[in-house]
Order: sequence, then C-alpha cells, then structure tokens
Amino acid sequence: MTEEHAHAPNSHVPAPRTARTALHRKPDRAVPERIEEFLRAGMVAHIAYVENGEPRVIPFLYLYDFGHLYVHGSPASATMRAIGDGRPVTVSVAILDGLVASRTETNHTANYRSVVAYGRGHRVSDPERKRRVMRAMLERYFAGRQTPQDYAPAGDDDLVRMELVAIEIEEAQAKMREGDPTGPDDSDPNRPGSAFVRTV
Repeated sequence: MTEEHAHAPNSHVPAPRTARTALHRKPDRAVPERIEEFLRAGMVAHIAYVENGEPRVIPFLYLYDFGHLYVHGSPASATMRAIGDGRPVTVSVAILDGLVASRTETNHTANYRSVVAYGRGHRVSDPERKRRVMRAMLERYFAGRQTPQDYAPAGDDDLVRMELVAIEIEEAQAKMREGDPTGPDDSDPNRPGSAFVRTV
C-alpha cells in the first residue's frame, strides 16, 4: 500500500515528542527508529480510551500505514464511535520473541518488541479509501488470497455498513529486549539451576 493510497493529510513518521514517550527506566531499550517496523510486524493492537470517566481497552486487528493505524468494526459498536470521535487514545502493540529463564526467580523475563503510541481517531467515510484499506488489511493477515476466486469483494453497501477509524499517531516510543539471561548467576555454569532463552 503506497502513501498516496491510504494516508490522510498531515501524516508523519511517529516519534517520541514529549516526556510521556520518554523512557526513564532502562532507557537503553528505547529504539524509536524502529517504531514503524514494529507497528508493521505486530498482529494485535490494544486501544485504550476513557468513557464516562472509566478506562477501557479493546484489542483489534489493524493496519499501520504512514502515521495512521486503521481499525474497523460495526457502526453499532460503542467502541468504534468512541475511538472515532477525536478523543485521545493510547495504542499498545507488543510482540513476544522469547521467554528468558534465569537461575534466580526474580530475573525471569522475556525478549520482546513493543510500541506505545498516542493519538486521536477519526471516521473514514470515503468508500474508495475504505476499500483500499480493507484490501491491504486482508493481504496483511491472509497473504495471497485474491478476489473473486477466494472471496467476494465488498460492495458499496458493505462498505457503508462497515465503520473504519484512522488513528493519527501524534507521538510514540518503541522498546525492546533481546539477548541472554542477565541474572547475577546466569553466566556461571557452576551455579545451581538453569538459564536459557526459549524462542516463541
């Protein structure tokens, strides 16, 4: 999907911009240059928002494209109405790469890639933009499937009945852990217990 196909005006490459996307603990794990890479690699985005003073968080399949994260659902969905009305939302995408076992209980951990992003969503009403986003999303999750041999293409009425929200990312941060166990005894084979990384 090219930039001219999917993005809305004023899209930009997500990056840390304020204190809320600064890493204060283990800042060496920050990898802001990989934000877009991780967003394109992730499979599920958890979107959080506030409704009537209460926090809500909902998982979505999604498409990331040039500063925007797209999700779709039913127009009857209260969640879709909420995240598409311009209020602030937070997006979390995490990819688990490995389980890291340590010789000490409190040093067990995981290898991962993650992004936390902040932005605001708006409804997409243009049918052709909806169609392009849906085709790109299907290719992302069901690579190789083609219309009409594998599925019937969406008609205009189908697109009207589908709500599509584009979340414009205002700022974001990426964080990752990779490598071996780092507990105080993990590199000593003479110590009791075991330490290893199990890829998932």
